[in-house]
Amino acid sequence: MNMKRYKIPVVFEFAGEFSIEAPSLETARHCVQHHCGLTIGTVHSTLPADQVDWSFSCHPTKKVGKGCRCEESVTDHE
Repeated sequence: MNMKRYKIPVVFEFAGEFSIEAPSLETARHCVQHHCGLTIGTVHSTLPADQVDWSFSCHPTKKVGKGCRCEESVTDHE
């Protein structure tokens, strides 16, 4: 069987919130912007543990794009 290769764009979105102790909303937003992040499998922050808490689902929202056929053919299974 002559297989063809396709590229399908996918976006995984994680949504949640950080609960930050700060003197103002502006400072809390700055802390999240500069000190908090997410990688696959790990939520992290450089803020002290008693200053920040988070709530994120481990399962992202998946958005699958339309996709397109690639030029090269696949001759065997990869």
